[in-house]
Amino acid sequence: MELLFKDETGTEELNTLLGFLDEDILYSHLKGKLITATNDVINLIGAATYALAVTEYEKEKGDALLIFAVRNPIAIQAYRKYAPHNDLSHTNSGRLSRLEANQKSPFQWQIDKDDAALERSYYEALDYLIKYLDANINSWKATKEYKLTHNLFIRTASEFDDFFPIGNSRLLFLKLASGLRRCENKEIKSRLGKELFTALKADPSSNEELFYKVQEATVYYALAWAMRRLSLQLFPEGVLQGYKSDRIHGKASKPAENNEAYSVAYYFEKDAKETFSEIEEMVYELNKLPSEVKEPITFQPDPNNKFLHL
Repeated sequence: MELLFKDETGTEELNTLLGFLDEDILYSHLKGKLITATNDVINLIGAATYALAVTEYEKEKGDALLIFAVRNPIAIQAYRKYAPHNDLSHTNSGRLSRLEANQKSPFQWQIDKDDAALERSYYEALDYLIKYLDANINSWKATKEYKLTHNLFIRTASEFDDFFPIGNSRLLFLKLASGLRRCENKEIKSRLGKELFTALKADPSSNEELFYKVQEATVYYALAWAMRRLSLQLFPEGVLQGYKSDRIHGKASKPAENNEAYSVAYYFEKDAKETFSEIEEMVYELNKLPSEVKEPITFQPDPNNKFLHL
């Protein structure tokens, strides 16, 4: 696998991308992590799209924006993987705290805060990458990675934002796609029936009110699904108010973070169930047989009935 960094210039390239690094952090120190981080990005955008970036990188004047968009998240992720090992000295006497002259070890809460910031930066860089590919690389639109969400009831991050704000994040939307698809297969198809399910997906205008309700239900279901599975750093800040803690001791925020995520998931599940019920009522009305039209009863006297006097 070709990397988007060269052995001769790798340290300079990393320092250009990650301006906060000390100059004594060398490319050779991070190369192994760069390979792992590159695989992470390939898993997201596909080998063909990554190969296109490598081709541009090897040109004398390649697509600089594409190269930046691909290798920036790689560099951030590589450093995220490297930093915890670099925080300690690994010696014959075991692992020791690294403390040099005129330096002071940070508090654990400071490390946790920096870890969270690096993680968020990584996701923001991936989001920029996907949006750049969407807007500029035609071959990307032919890949299975791009088409992953385009057969769902919710097809874009912008449509998702109509029901719950995710900051038009393409990355988060791709991550939520599994939850959206799971909802369609496990909850929506059985309620609509195969014929209506297929027809509504092919032509939303055939019943816009029902289509809107199906979209709403899949959004709530996917969010409940995601809260228990995805990193909270993927979500816009403020979605989970108060899940962080400013307490100083290490990992102090984790219990609150987990509890808050599960609590929010419960409310999304409740919203999804209510919307499922609305869908069931709408489908019932659609499938209900029209009432038989009955002719008004009119009295027809029998002229042969001698007991009847008109």
